[in-house]
Amino acid sequence: MPELPVFTILGSGFGMYGYLPALIECGMKVALPERYRAVVGGRSELVQYVPEVIWCPGTEEALARASGAVVALRPADQADWMARLADMPGIRELILEKPVAPTPQLAAQLIEAFERAGKRYRVGYTFRFMPWAERLRAVLGESTDGLSLDWTFMAHHYRANLTNWKRFDASGGGALRFYGIHLIALLAELGYDDVAMSRLAGPSDAETSSWNAVFTAKGLPSFALRIDSRAPHTCFSIAAGRRGKSDLAIVDQLDPFSSVQQSSMNVRDPRVDVLAQLCRSLGEADADHAQRQRKIIALWTRIEAVSRRTSAF
Repeated sequence: MPELPVFTILGSGFGMYGYLPALIECGMKVALPERYRAVVGGRSELVQYVPEVIWCPGTEEALARASGAVVALRPADQADWMARLADMPGIRELILEKPVAPTPQLAAQLIEAFERAGKRYRVGYTFRFMPWAERLRAVLGESTDGLSLDWTFMAHHYRANLTNWKRFDASGGGALRFYGIHLIALLAELGYDDVAMSRLAGPSDAETSSWNAVFTAKGLPSFALRIDSRAPHTCFSIAAGRRGKSDLAIVDQLDPFSSVQQSSMNVRDPRVDVLAQLCRSLGEADADHAQRQRKIIALWTRIEAVSRRTSAF
């Protein structure tokens, strides 16, 4: 019987409450530095996993035990680790959180290094696994007058008045680079390769709390997107325009992940089941993966090039 792969996780936040249960539920072993024990044991939804973890004295020892790694750090720190992991022959599989790096240029360099080193990797663009993404794919094959997506919410850093990296564009945060990258990835996969308009707004020139854009592609309807991460109300909706008729609602829910089925007794993060699909995809054939990643970065680069800042939408 083949030995189960061993993964380690770099990152004590989402790495623990998101990826740790996802990896274990996929049947993978997890090796962690001893300093993470208090994090895992201190969360009610994670304490059950404490006996299942291979506890190591530190990060280097955990990496030595592992053949795979999840990197769930701040984008700048993640970029530093990616450069190092590309040169570690023992780490053959990687799962990277989004954005891969603070800028598309650096992300492109790091992904290229991974591919040169023969690493098998996935990026945490999980919208492609959502049930509503299937409905969107189906609608793209129909005749519409264009599609529109509205995603509004109050980000935790605004709600709690935190000054952290998720607020600021330069560190890979904000409505475009941190939240919008999910949709950039999905739209690139669906065939969108250009943007007719991209407008940014926020409390300062350093942070983008709102992003409006219109995506285009030959043979596809235009796709208008609006993200507001500082909105007083929460919604996630997608609609298709129909000439002479009212718009057709494709998705209408509170947030992108609210359609994931969960038990009322389940207190874990609703994204765990989706992350498990991402983890399982490492073991599946995906001949288009490298090309898909290049298309995502190319579209992100194009958006950054044409984006203009405005005081308000």
